[in-house]
Amino acid sequence: MSDNKKVPEKKKKKRTVLKIVLIALAVIIVVPLSFVGITTIKCKTYSDPVSKDKTITNNTGLVQQEGASLYDKNGNRLILKGVNCGACLVSEGWLVPYSAGEKLDEDGNIVYDSNNIPQYPVLPQETAYKALQDNPNLTSEQRSSLIDNYRANWFSDYDFKVVKNDLGYNAIRLPFYWRDILNYDETNKTFSRKSETEAFSYFDWFLNECKTNNLYLILDLHGVPGSQNGYEHSGLMQKAEFWSNESYINAAVDIWDYISSYYTNTQKDLGKYIATYDLLNEPCSNPDDQNAGTTQAAYPIMDKIYKAIRNNNDNHVITIEGVWDFSNFPDPATYSWTNIQYEIHMYNWNNLPTWLFLDYYEVTSGGKFYDVPYYVGEFTCFDYQDKWNETMSYFDKKGYSFSLWNYKAVSTGFWTTTWSIYTEVMNLQNDKGTKTNLKTATYDELIDMALKTNSSNCTLSNTYKYVREYQGLK
Repeated sequence: MSDNKKVPEKKKKKRTVLKIVLIALAVIIVVPLSFVGITTIKCKTYSDPVSKDKTITNNTGLVQQEGASLYDKNGNRLILKGVNCGACLVSEGWLVPYSAGEKLDEDGNIVYDSNNIPQYPVLPQETAYKALQDNPNLTSEQRSSLIDNYRANWFSDYDFKVVKNDLGYNAIRLPFYWRDILNYDETNKTFSRKSETEAFSYFDWFLNECKTNNLYLILDLHGVPGSQNGYEHSGLMQKAEFWSNESYINAAVDIWDYISSYYTNTQKDLGKYIATYDLLNEPCSNPDDQNAGTTQAAYPIMDKIYKAIRNNNDNHVITIEGVWDFSNFPDPATYSWTNIQYEIHMYNWNNLPTWLFLDYYEVTSGGKFYDVPYYVGEFTCFDYQDKWNETMSYFDKKGYSFSLWNYKAVSTGFWTTTWSIYTEVMNLQNDKGTKTNLKTATYDELIDMALKTNSSNCTLSNTYKYVREYQGLK
């Protein structure tokens, strides 16, 4: 049984707007076009404009962009195919096995759903961070040990092998949070860099595993100070204050300046396994309307980050996101951007026919595709194997890189979820337990929670089968 009826808070805000736009598109544009030759659109949608045989000269030792393709260090065309490692470094309540307490009614009683499963509020990173800091049962050393144990189990050395060998993929997108790299002084309201050991030890371990398993890493800044979109996964559920706060903007620039300098100089060898820097996840730059997506106001700020990276003589590919469709991107020449790729995220919330859903992206682009690679940084097709096949075939024919969301998730029921390759099945219905509370649990309880997230204690979801069968893996 697959838990596909529950829509995570992360996604709900996208759903209404996309639904309205898609329905309007179907009625106003797509349906009339069927009378004048919808085959024309479908040919455009499914054509592959990129030569599969082209090679380039690449002397950088890094992944590079030329035209609409990426190329590896040997100059061979490269399409990144992989998974997201969400909820390892950034909290989202629906993905994780811990909480800061259940939802309570006005009388203080736990709220249960129709399956008699406890319900939980959203859990952005700042809430999780504070809950852990406020737990009276933990010393600072135990907090640090707990975080290390959780990360080591959520995605272990075994999981790199699953991505490479079982799924046949070549990349992992790793969402991270600004607190992984910077300190914040609450009194003086100032940011400072963590030591290289504190900031980069986990990244270094991850990259060493990528090196061992011949995988690429996509570093994804998922949450910045003040929030770039106001969604749970950005770390804060609030107005997107990042765009209007110079201190927050400077902090984001400094994060990437620090990362860039470290992997261009201090750890240049490991830096070769970073395919691209994903500057800002789902940047919704209208603070008064989260659903407005990426406005043109976002790109001068991204340009500041771009310049900081390039000022380090860093030649990594830089990924610029624009949500929610292809129409938001500027001409790279406007900012003199080179060696970049553009990224969007795709979720077929309304179970539309796949061809209609994909034509939506083609039509709304207005033909505004630039001579850069395109990357679908997040997508899922839920529990519809035909849609998995059709969507991944579309990506392949278009030459798009992609990473599915997500590698691992939890289910509070007795079923798995096709939101992930692995599901930790928690089986909480009928008073069989609750998620571990970060505010009140003992160290031993929290360590036990971390151990249960190990893939050896999880169940393969249908997504595993769908991906393997599409790849032709037995």
